[in-house]
Amino acid sequence: MRHDMHRTAAGVVLILLVLGLYPLSGLAGELSEVRGVLPLELNLPDLSAQPRSLDEFAGKVLLVNFWASWCTPCTEEIPSIRRLAEAMHDKPFAVIGVNVGEAERRVQATVRRLEIDYPVLLDKDSTVFKGWGANVLPTAYVLDRSGRVRYIGQGPLEWDRVDIVELLGKLAEQYPPF
Repeated sequence: MRHDMHRTAAGVVLILLVLGLYPLSGLAGELSEVRGVLPLELNLPDLSAQPRSLDEFAGKVLLVNFWASWCTPCTEEIPSIRRLAEAMHDKPFAVIGVNVGEAERRVQATVRRLEIDYPVLLDKDSTVFKGWGANVLPTAYVLDRSGRVRYIGQGPLEWDRVDIVELLGKLAEQYPPF
């Protein structure tokens, strides 16, 4: 029985590797390449009740980070996202935070406490989170300059790691993307 479980697990990993959905450098908390994913929809209000969409960020590499204030790994990775944005300040790059399922007042308090200085959108009923195929917090998507999903991060990441900054910097230099 134990042998069969290992064969099944190995088979699942092999399938995910072939599909490009399994991170080669570790388990959750790593950035994985995604191929062939078309642009996704995102039309949500920000904390000023202004409607926001992906169209505003056309031509930029975009990090879309789904998070919640009660999610400790989410709040722990936010400072590294801020540092990433600073490291990428001279490149076509932007960050959007998408809060999942929380009251606006709580989100505003968390944004102030964590000094989040990028747009935060409200996905009050988790529709966009689910529509993007996310099922764990934090989940982040990296879109290339044409709006295609190129990478997904599930679990907390140190977004300002040298390898991630270099990877996103190279992606920002590619236009039109291949």
